[in-house]
Amino acid sequence: MARIFFIGGTGHIGGAVLHKTVERNANALVTVLVRDAGKAQRLVSKYPQVKPVIGDLESFAVIEAASREADIVINAAPDITHDKAIESAINGLTGRSTKGYYIHTSGASILWDEPNGSKEARTWDDVDDIADVLALDLDKTHSVTDNLVRNAAADVNVAIISPGFVGGMSPSIEHPTPITTPGFILTSRAFKAGFQIAQGENQHAWIHVEDIADMYMLLVEKALAADQNCWGKEAYYFGVGEVIPFSDLMQRLAPVLHKHGVIESAKVQSVDTNDAAKASMYGANYSEESVPPAADSWAMHIAIMYGVNMRLRATRMTKLGWKPQKGPIVETFDEVFGSFLRSEREAADKGKA
Repeated sequence: MARIFFIGGTGHIGGAVLHKTVERNANALVTVLVRDAGKAQRLVSKYPQVKPVIGDLESFAVIEAASREADIVINAAPDITHDKAIESAINGLTGRSTKGYYIHTSGASILWDEPNGSKEARTWDDVDDIADVLALDLDKTHSVTDNLVRNAAADVNVAIISPGFVGGMSPSIEHPTPITTPGFILTSRAFKAGFQIAQGENQHAWIHVEDIADMYMLLVEKALAADQNCWGKEAYYFGVGEVIPFSDLMQRLAPVLHKHGVIESAKVQSVDTNDAAKASMYGANYSEESVPPAADSWAMHIAIMYGVNMRLRATRMTKLGWKPQKGPIVETFDEVFGSFLRSEREAADKGKA
């Protein structure tokens, strides 16, 4: 019986991976790290066969012990600043009598360029450009944790999945909508319209959450079959289903936000990164005189996201037989943003009660 341990199994990506894991591996013993008893109860009510383990990303002993008992550890939790949680999972797998498998979630923001809305940028391929990826400076987002995983390759079968922007609805019990959703809404509310950095010619790699979950499933299948050909220091997999200019994305998103009453106009206006950062921080309270957020703040990170290029090719996973099944990500916007806004209204109503 396969034993699979999830870290981040209730997140947007992790919830989709967990759902497919349970669907496709009925006989597997699946254990999921959850923060508290309430979340554990919600998880078991949907997946009775899953075993919750109470802890968080600082429960290092819990993570190490659960990893030691697993054949496969899937970490879909945030990686940045959580080095010790990753080390704990790897230490647990290293302590096994047989070589275990660790599937790590990174992110292609490691390749972001300057956020100026320009179309001039490199396209990164996870096979042709792997030497350059491995040589990226440690000050790049995700580099430290990526290297931590790679350095364990002698003792653990490791693979890193590095998605572009992830969209679409997830079956996650906690986070059905993408992490980018509130940022788009908050920034649009501030401008009362659609927006783009300069002319919005920069291009983003996007992937549907169900498609990226299939990537994990393919690696799980390889692990269960003891296939040794898709692991190691170069086992770095970009997650991308399409590459779309930001201006095209916003041309489809603005009418959706207008329809749901988020913005007054479906027109798209050009802004700069500093204004976008202030907008993503202050939302409806934004003004041009607002104090800019700190350079290392989430608000600034979101604003930079709007103007960067992130062009990817998922050659490595394609060679394993994967291909995206979902349609254009812009076709998910009505459902995704509608769902998020309903939840937002319900939370506000509950707060007034």
